[in-house]
Amino acid sequence: MHTISKILEVKPYEIIVEFDKNATRVIDFTSVIKAFPSLSDEKVFASVTLDDYPTIKWDGLATMQDYNGDLISAPLDFCPDMLYSISKPVTIG
Repeated sequence: MHTISKILEVKPYEIIVEFDKNATRVIDFTSVIKAFPSLSDEKVFASVTLDDYPTIKWDGLATMQDYNGDLISAPLDFCPDMLYSISKPVTIG
């Protein structure tokens, strides 16, 4: 299973990350934005952070149901294995 150790650079709809074992890769979110339109806002997209898993996340862009059945705000995150599979190797320098 892959993990993301660092976010190296965020561009509009692309994120360059360092995966485990020092693999630097670029993830293109252009096609993902159709499913998550709030990511089309460049300021929102740029607010990406690492969570504890670690993978990338955006705070408050998803909802989940709590124990009382109420919908509450939740982070939007993605499986790092899926992100690795759609990413491409990149060299920074």
